Amino acid sequence: MIRVLILLLLSLGIAALLAMNPMFAQQVARIEAFGWVFETKQGLLLVVLLLVLAALWALQRIIRAILGGPSQLWQSLRLGSRKRRWGNIRDGLANLIDIRGDLGAKGFKKGGRVLPDWSRELLHLLTLSASDQPMPGSDDDALKTALAARLATDPDANKKPDLAKRKAFLQAWLNVHPGAPLALQRFQQIAEEEADWTQLTELLEEEWKRGGRSSASIKPRLTRAYLAMASKQPEQALTWLRKAQRLAPDLPTVILALGNAYVEQNDRASAQRLWMAHMQNNDDLAVAKALLPLLQDDALKAYRKVDKRHDGMPIATQWLRAQLAHDADLTGLALEHIEELIQRHPSPIVWQTRGDWFAEDDEWEKAAECYKKALA
Repeated sequence: MIRVLILLLLSLGIAALLAMNPMFAQQVARIEAFGWVFETKQGLLLVVLLLVLAALWALQRIIRAILGGPSQLWQSLRLGSRKRRWGNIRDGLANLIDIRGDLGAKGFKKGGRVLPDWSRELLHLLTLSASDQPMPGSDDDALKTALAARLATDPDANKKPDLAKRKAFLQAWLNVHPGAPLALQRFQQIAEEEADWTQLTELLEEEWKRGGRSSASIKPRLTRAYLAMASKQPEQALTWLRKAQRLAPDLPTVILALGNAYVEQNDRASAQRLWMAHMQNNDDLAVAKALLPLLQDDALKAYRKVDKRHDGMPIATQWLRAQLAHDADLTGLALEHIEELIQRHPSPIVWQTRGDWFAEDDEWEKAAECYKKALA
């Protein structure tokens, strides 16, 4: 609208200069059409055309206002409905506070430069710290309640209200703006801060179903929540850990915890299958150490199964193969495997394993040397 007004004023200025110029204004304009001949001075013709255009513009605004209702006539002549613009600004602020959609950009654009009286309370809240935000009342405006709650529960604030007060703010926020994404995220942060894994799990699962955020941001937190629930409810550990595995099938902590849960349930076969499958494509020494006791009952058979894979064998699997060969009394192969690891991939666990073997043979000096290298 401002651009149109500027162009209109510019056109009027240029027309006025031309109309005042005698060389232009005194020249005769001749128009012939349909047998009619019209002659007048150019300056007068230009003024008449501008007046006709202005009259048409004013008539268009008046007709639009009459069709919208007699009460809107005066406001329409004043370049639009202030009430409608206030509503647009209010919707824009609601989206900005809740972190929805375009964050209120569309509403602010439609609202123009009109600021209603109720915006003063919101602007005043912006000047207060998180700990000084007033607790919303039942009769407070919805936007005031939501904005105060957002400011009071800011996780980066220097001085935060206590947990009970922050919860009350968030509950008031959700009462006036049900399902506000940012309010639910703040509830998740408080639940994690309190180690309330049950509530955190429910909130994250609800957000996952709703599709509020990307799966990449929800999966890690939900996985941690499932692991915590498995520790909190040991009788349902397998259920929680299977959920965690579906979200993070290759995460070592999940695989290790799920396998240990199988072992505690006396399901050693399932733990062995899980860990063996994980070892195929992952270099995970912690899983290899946990898997070793399950394979020692028939170390020779387990060694043959592990030794089938030669090319691209992870270091953890190579260590497991060497340890199984040692347990199966395949001394030559065990020494060959461990020496190969020492030459190519020396690490504390490799030196510790070699030291343990020397200690079993009562070669204490060599064992001590290996232990020193493991600690280096």
